[in-house]
Amino acid sequence: MTDQDTLSTMLAHALGGSAELDDLVARAYGVPPGPYSESVDRCLGLIKGILPQWRLHVGYGVSGVLPYASLTRGDCHFEAEAATVPLAILRVAAKVMPT
Repeated sequence: MTDQDTLSTMLAHALGGSAELDDLVARAYGVPPGPYSESVDRCLGLIKGILPQWRLHVGYGVSGVLPYASLTRGDCHFEAEAATVPLAILRVAAKVMPT
């Protein structure tokens, strides 16, 4: 199993911040370690660094309870919901990045 596969699995089950998840994000994307799963600012920097051509949008779903993040580039569009904004951003990034 690749780091990307493991990352996608961990993100699917994550409900909050996790040092193990943060380490995996850093390895999978080749970025410096940090609290990605707990920091919107870190996630914004991550997206700018690994997906500079993509447009990120963050909001709340129809229920108004769960945050979502979307990434768009041209006709390509991906969305993900999660318990927190950082996790939503990480989940959508995992959908865009090749496995």
